[in-house]
Amino acid sequence: MPVPVLYPKVSLEMQAGRIARWLVGNGETVTAGQVIFEIDNDKAAVEVEAPAAGILRHLASEGAEIEVGSEVARIFATEESVVEASAAVLPVAPAAAPSSPVAQPPAAHRPAGARLPNPTPLARRIAREKGVDLAGLAGTGPGGRVQKSDVMSRLAALAAAPSSAIPPSPRVVSTLNAVWLRKGEGMPVVLLHGYSADLNNWRGLFAGARVDFPVLALDLPAHGASPRAVPADADALCTLVETALAGQISGPVVLAGHSFGAAVAVRLAMRGNIDLRGLCLFAPAGLGPEIDEAFVRGILRARSAASLRPWLERLVHDPAIISEAFVRIVAGQRQDESLTSAMTAFADRFFPDGTQALSVRADLARLRIPARVVFGRQDSILPFRTTRDLPATVGLHAVDACGHMPHLEHPGLSLRILSEVWRSAG
Repeated sequence: MPVPVLYPKVSLEMQAGRIARWLVGNGETVTAGQVIFEIDNDKAAVEVEAPAAGILRHLASEGAEIEVGSEVARIFATEESVVEASAAVLPVAPAAAPSSPVAQPPAAHRPAGARLPNPTPLARRIAREKGVDLAGLAGTGPGGRVQKSDVMSRLAALAAAPSSAIPPSPRVVSTLNAVWLRKGEGMPVVLLHGYSADLNNWRGLFAGARVDFPVLALDLPAHGASPRAVPADADALCTLVETALAGQISGPVVLAGHSFGAAVAVRLAMRGNIDLRGLCLFAPAGLGPEIDEAFVRGILRARSAASLRPWLERLVHDPAIISEAFVRIVAGQRQDESLTSAMTAFADRFFPDGTQALSVRADLARLRIPARVVFGRQDSILPFRTTRDLPATVGLHAVDACGHMPHLEHPGLSLRILSEVWRSAG
């Protein structure tokens, strides 16, 4: 007896839906648990797996409206069973339209023997988040199925290759990862982290605190959960940020950035493509050419908790701030070779030969919005002396007993300054 494949209920209110696309062709062999088709609901693509192994026979076409619980396919044990049952199976229509014959996919649309990448659910999610096109990607899983390791290898290759060696493709979507740390009414504050970090770097600033504004944090390209291809230059990077914000926010914003993210915030202000009302810059890069080159390379070479701790402690004035949990998290990230490769390529582009290639000092002098700089006097990564001769329109908060992470070393002070910028920008 054939095993029926039923159209699932993917939300409480759902009564009917459509198949977005078949991932396994009509008459092809499937294994139990293999993803065979996708449903597009209001929020995401839902993947439906085969309930058994055998030969798949479609009963519903892509785009046809189908009632929940209706039979959309059957899985036969052998090819002979399919042949014997084909006369009975082919006329079956989708349950939502019993009077119409089934529309089979045209041969030109899916040639005989052609097989889509059919990634695992995890591989598909990672590819979607990182903006990787799976077309043509050879899988190493059973039956050539694309697995997580295949996607990660592709990401590593993209990160390692020079930008000129990567042909442009309309299929690659560069959407930066964005997370609302706080939701609410009013003008939002957008957070940009520094080199080798991710948006989670900001969570400590808001832990246990009450703020009057919504907060959106982004992962910069080649960091966190954002695509790992490295932008060609600072303006290309800014374009990615502007595009990400356009999909999240329609009105004015305040930008807060740390280190390299702060330099990006200044450049964004000068480009004028965002309705920017204020800047709060924590240990901003771009004020001079100097940077601790040993840290830039060492923080990526280190893989274990023991080798990472000395580099992480260099970020702060008081080593006790670097918790064991924080060290373990960073050590876990270093096991992601494609992420580490991407950040290495990022450092090569923006800190060549141990030099800050991005300068924003002239940009700061042209600002016409409220701006504050918060800089630790004991910063070991970027020299405090670069804050000399800041424009008179930029306020400087020189913090004692503070290294390169003022927003984590002195969260109360940092949050108060950020709130003041937000209020002055309203």
